[in-house]
Amino acid sequence: SHLSQPNVTGSRVTNITIPFLYASQFLLADELFDRYYDELRKYFYFDLDNRECCKQVPDPDEAVFHFRNFLTEMPRRGQALGFSELKADQVASDLFGHLKPGEKIAIITRFTSELAQPYVSALRARGLQVRVIEGQNGVQDFCFLMSAQKEIVGIAYSTYLFWGGILSNATRVVAYSVGSSRKGHHHYNWTNPKLRSKFDFRLVS
Repeated sequence: SHLSQPNVTGSRVTNITIPFLYASQFLLADELFDRYYDELRKYFYFDLDNRECCKQVPDPDEAVFHFRNFLTEMPRRGQALGFSELKADQVASDLFGHLKPGEKIAIITRFTSELAQPYVSALRARGLQVRVIEGQNGVQDFCFLMSAQKEIVGIAYSTYLFWGGILSNATRVVAYSVGSSRKGHHHYNWTNPKLRSKFDFRLVS
């Protein structure tokens, strides 16, 4: 398998160009990102100065939590597929327990901010500074996510989180799965040292 010389086309939404990358043959994510991590980061470039693309970015010392909320979108199918996400108290203790009082977290979610309020309350109860990012479209939220420099945290099944982590310069990306066995552990067996040091595919029971 190999990635052919990129044939990049684009579709336009207002004045944002969205690239499409075509490969000569389908590749598993393990091999694709192991071999072409640096190249893919160059191809999928975001114009950080274009406010239609990037309205705001996290502070350099701010962690970003992506609350995907699959079960609001697909309550029955999401449960069957194992797309359950951690409750607020467990997110605060298991995923952000290493943060000290006064440290900062920004939450992004594709649904209304009211659904994220239990997470805001649980994180603030630990003395953390928490804000929910609102008033943005999906592209702007993605730019916010991929612009994180400190840490990105979210459910491993989210391609939004996955690609945000790939394209970001975050020191750490925690992609968690909920389950009691390795069967439900969504992860990749990368050998690329940059990916192995960056991604933490965590199984939380």
